[in-house]
Amino acid sequence: MEALALSHSFVAYESPESEVQLELKIPNSAWVGVAGMAVALSVLGVGGEAQASCGYSHCGGHSRHSYAEVATNGGRLNIRHRPDGCSHVIGKLYDGDNVALTGRYRNGWAQLEGGGWVSTSWLS
Repeated sequence: MEALALSHSFVAYESPESEVQLELKIPNSAWVGVAGMAVALSVLGVGGEAQASCGYSHCGGHSRHSYAEVATNGGRLNIRHRPDGCSHVIGKLYDGDNVALTGRYRNGWAQLEGGGWVSTSWLS
């Protein structure tokens, strides 16, 4: 019983000021450096991927043909559900892939034989 009373007295009369408080101050120049590194890493860490923009453009003079080669300079080309850069991605093509086309073109997009649409900007 004495041990319980003794431990209670330690807890009851313990001073909260006796705890060590740590205050961390980071200078503004350090935040600028961290932000710069974050931007650099995000740019370097993003893999090359051919993305068509949401805006529509005229089909760049591509002739109708049944096959085309993907030319993305090494990146991936998204296959989209609809002929729109904001449509859902349903697959990917890689630089150098040969694709079969249906011959349907809409606002700078070509329809693939297997379904889906790709931007004609990345076909040769």
